[in-house]
Amino acid sequence: MEMILVVSSILLWVMVLLNMLWTLGLARRVRSAHPVMDSLKIGQKVPAFSAPTLQGKPMTLADYADRATAFVFVSPHCEPCREELPHFRELSSKARDCGVELVLVSDEGEETTRPFVDGTMDVLTVLVAPRNHNRFFSDYKVLGTPSFYLLDAQGKVRATGIGVSELAGRIEALPRVVKGGD
Repeated sequence: MEMILVVSSILLWVMVLLNMLWTLGLARRVRSAHPVMDSLKIGQKVPAFSAPTLQGKPMTLADYADRATAFVFVSPHCEPCREELPHFRELSSKARDCGVELVLVSDEGEETTRPFVDGTMDVLTVLVAPRNHNRFFSDYKVLGTPSFYLLDAQGKVRATGIGVSELAGRIEALPRVVKGGD
């Protein structure tokens, strides 16, 4: 009887060790199949872009030179974006008071974006950058929506994050740095 318990214990520990090795192998395989995505880094100069407003006016990074800007990346199909859109409207005046221009960047075309931002265009600039026709989202390494990059007047990233409350906190915490640059 004692021998059966010893053999059973040994077999159990062998199974536990094999299970651990199998789990580590699966974790390594998953990690290599899904590489970590990178975003723009704090202090990094942002890449140039070109995207039209909803009114059709072409805009580039040069149009935002010498002023702090927050690019907020949204999608009309994103439920959190829909929920936070009214808060971005409210935040725009607070951002302006801190010397920051708030700009929404949609990943869809005009026909889908216009109803999504209805009532916002009078308060915020809305750029249209469909992912399948414009490199804005990929060049800025946007991982999801709603997310943002807060830039200083020299076009360098000062903060990045997700959501309106985080952006509001970043704008309030960094107004002197953002307006003044390095």
